[in-house]
Amino acid sequence: MRYCIDQPGCFGDILFSIKIAEVLSKKGQVDWFVNPSFWESGISRLKTSFNLSPNAPRHVEGAEKITLCNLTDKSDPDLMVKKYHVVDMDWSDWSSYVKYDRDYDKENALREFLGIQEGEKYILLNDMFGMYNVHKGVKRSIPEGYDGKIVKMNIYNEATIFDWCGIFENAEEIHTVDTSIQYVIETLDLDTKLVAHPRHYKNSVPHVARLFKKPWNWVEYSEQEWKDLCPNG
Repeated sequence: MRYCIDQPGCFGDILFSIKIAEVLSKKGQVDWFVNPSFWESGISRLKTSFNLSPNAPRHVEGAEKITLCNLTDKSDPDLMVKKYHVVDMDWSDWSSYVKYDRDYDKENALREFLGIQEGEKYILLNDMFGMYNVHKGVKRSIPEGYDGKIVKMNIYNEATIFDWCGIFENAEEIHTVDTSIQYVIETLDLDTKLVAHPRHYKNSVPHVARLFKKPWNWVEYSEQEWKDLCPNG
């Protein structure tokens, strides 16, 4: 049997869906085309038992096509978990199937670039999502009078999202708009206060909050607050 996975992006969707391809790979060959931009931003670091690549064929004659995107309306609270409904599979342990190589030299280089000293207290802030959109509410949740460093997540020195793992693990708190870093954090062993800000007023929490076992604290907004602070959400 041969399968072609139709889910070229986004980063979080790919990580969440990895289990599907891993299980199917026990039955036959699996090809999964990934958009080159996601491949270069870190998907290339994933360790898989199937063909995950921007060079993977999108269509193979005689193969079963497994479509994992555009399955339902964006307002559907089951938008993410319906990927697993396609193959009648349990999604709850998805993170245990996400395997990747860590480059500790690059992680240390990033820490040094950010000026984080060994043992230094800091809060990680990520207010960016999508193509450089900003959620202005994230900064507001930083504790007033915090006496440590505030480290802002951004694109630095070609570091991939996986090169931030050491930063995630050692932060006192992580304040972020809901984005793909939550899927990476789910794979780590950390004891950190986690604060998430929805990028979609009505849909973020129903779509993704249940996907994570880590204790995320979701910030609630009135509709007008959200429009003012996250106009491109």
